[in-house]
Amino acid sequence: MANIHDPTENIKVDVAMAQATLSNSANTPTYFSLANYDLAWFLVFTGARTGVASLTCQMRQRIGAAGTQANLGSSVAVTTADIVTASLWARGEDLTVNSGYDRVGILITETATANFVVGAILLRLRARYKQATLPA
Repeated sequence: MANIHDPTENIKVDVAMAQATLSNSANTPTYFSLANYDLAWFLVFTGARTGVASLTCQMRQRIGAAGTQANLGSSVAVTTADIVTASLWARGEDLTVNSGYDRVGILITETATANFVVGAILLRLRARYKQATLPA
């Protein structure tokens, strides 16, 4: 009999930003540890948009639970309302681990003083630890 593992052992899903309306403002990033995962994949989804509203989505990295924060990779601009509008990802090795960065988050900013509904989830993939062997 083949071993079947629960998908949640390999994929961790987190709410990176609960759906909210941004207008000339930004969310406060929530940071998640990548200590046991090789890949962080942010999916940004949008709803209603007013006029010229646009978003800038920037992955961030942080040292520990409350340490220094820094940008991670390039930012992505969002100018249309759609279901999944932006997809940003980073591998564990993209973090500046030599300086102690071990957590990822996403900063979403609207600067046109117009309303834009947005939310984001984080998928942490490819667990770094081995799965236990299930009993036969």
